[in-house]
Amino acid sequence: MDKEKIGQRDFQITNVIPITMQAARGYPAWVIVQIQTDVGIEGIGEGFTWSGQAESIADYIKSLGEKISGSRITDIQTFRDRFPTKEENRNWSAAVSAVEIALWDILGKVTGRPIYQLLGGKVRDKIPLYADHGIFSGARDWEECIDRILKAKDNGFTMFKWDPFTGGGTPTPCSLKDQIKKIEMVRSAVGSEYQIAIDAHNRFSVKGAIMAAKAMESYDILFFEAPTVDDTRLLKEVADATHIPLATGELTCTIEQSKDLFESGSLGLFQPEVGANGGILATIAMADLASQYHLKIATHNWCGPVITRAASHACAVIPNLLFQEYAGGAAIDSWENELLIPETKIENGHLILPDLPGLGFELNKDLLDQKRIS
Repeated sequence: MDKEKIGQRDFQITNVIPITMQAARGYPAWVIVQIQTDVGIEGIGEGFTWSGQAESIADYIKSLGEKISGSRITDIQTFRDRFPTKEENRNWSAAVSAVEIALWDILGKVTGRPIYQLLGGKVRDKIPLYADHGIFSGARDWEECIDRILKAKDNGFTMFKWDPFTGGGTPTPCSLKDQIKKIEMVRSAVGSEYQIAIDAHNRFSVKGAIMAAKAMESYDILFFEAPTVDDTRLLKEVADATHIPLATGELTCTIEQSKDLFESGSLGLFQPEVGANGGILATIAMADLASQYHLKIATHNWCGPVITRAASHACAVIPNLLFQEYAGGAAIDSWENELLIPETKIENGHLILPDLPGLGFELNKDLLDQKRIS
């Protein structure tokens, strides 16, 4: 597009379209958004769609669309101020995040620059990824899961995270021992130098989380994610009882929530979720605040390929980045890579940053039509 024309006019939003589509890794749906402008440029975003919440998130996107139709696409900060995320409403926060990401995509395409350039420029050319239990999708048994972990290691991923637990609350010593055996098997398979982390998806009571942490301490765990509910007092109890660093962030929708977590002294690592915390600018702001507490960042991602790409632009400019989570890699879900044209480039456990405008892709409309729910 002619840069001289860019400076002569303000582009406006004409339509905001939420799309619910089939998801990978056993999730029922993803919600993405298409934002159209009066010059034909389209922006794509995605919100973190919890199981069963797609309809609600899509409805919120529709509501946002009605309010921002006619707005200038350059007014991203105005959008953030007008529609802040809400601690008590993650579906609303996911919708806000999806729209914010799409606005950045449009702005990048209008200016002909990748988003990370608009954010001040990248501090790295490739993003270090860690693999997670998404690679288990379609596996027949635990032995095949271990084989896939070893394959991820061979493919250059220097860390792997999964949830070996079942149930919740306070486990019995016997049931916990059986679950810890999986950690022992993985540690034995990958060797003593390979990094592993454990997710508990907020399942444990404080007592149960401490039991699990103590049982894992001999396996050199990089971090223990979401051991109990994201309550600063309860997390601090767990943190004080173990030398394993705690991590969380998936459910953190506001900067105020993140500050409370940091000030509690309970975390060893923070995991902002670009699809639920307000988007790209919010992720960078949280990472900047985390650096003041000497915390590293490992962005959370259990979403679709649009969020993967959006997170990579934030990660490109975050100095205190440790990892970006990557949930892809299972053969049964390989179709999700084809949703973006060109596909996200993964080499030796790293996401290679594209130099294309905006997020750096166009949607594969044919595949989207095949997977579309509403």
